[in-house]
Amino acid sequence: MLFGVYSDLRTEVARRFLGFLWWILEPVMYMGAFYIVFGLALGHSRPGYVPLLLSGMVAWKWFDGSVRQASNAIQSNAGLIQQIDVPKYVFALIPILSNTFKFLIILTLLILSLLLSGYRPSLEWLALPVLILNQLLFIIGFGFLLASVLPFVPDLRQVVDNFLMLMMFMSGVFFSIHEIPASMAPFLNLNPMTVMITAFRDVLLHNQWPSWGEQFYVLAVAVPLLAAALWILHRNERKYPKLLF
Repeated sequence: MLFGVYSDLRTEVARRFLGFLWWILEPVMYMGAFYIVFGLALGHSRPGYVPLLLSGMVAWKWFDGSVRQASNAIQSNAGLIQQIDVPKYVFALIPILSNTFKFLIILTLLILSLLLSGYRPSLEWLALPVLILNQLLFIIGFGFLLASVLPFVPDLRQVVDNFLMLMMFMSGVFFSIHEIPASMAPFLNLNPMTVMITAFRDVLLHNQWPSWGEQFYVLAVAVPLLAAALWILHRNERKYPKLLF
């Protein structure tokens, strides 16, 4: 498993001209584009908006990139699946762990930028490992579920792409959940990524403990997703090679 992650990261570095630097430049460019649109062009550039936007985008990009790659993992490894018999979840887990490694690098850079901007660490920052593990479990559950289903319904990918876009705009990447009408907050918090982005901001930007009740909600969503995905993957272990032939 770890060798697969290492191989995936090494291959990605080898085929890009900028190699390792692209892991940093790509999210910076991505976040810069959204800042130009939402922060400057639409007039949302206010004190503290850049850290708010960056913290939201870092958490979202980890989720979005991991889920998209995991959902396509079985189809993209069709040749290998037909040659060797390994648990199919392995193919989805490798891109998730690869993206997690890159996320940790970007998160470190975000923390350094916050420190340089005047933010100060506090005891509440000790909650970060818990938040990372909770979001990772949600990513694995959601990514595995899509990976298990999409080989049977390939046309569902367009639905998934649009659903992820909807999730992004409803997750509070571009705004704080505390800025919207109170009547809308419970609805938006049904999206686990809204909860996770808010939690990262509470810890890093406001030196506040995350809402542990909301973190338990994310866990309560992630565990059934993972259980259902593993059941589907195990039940169809022998069918996937035939579907991909």
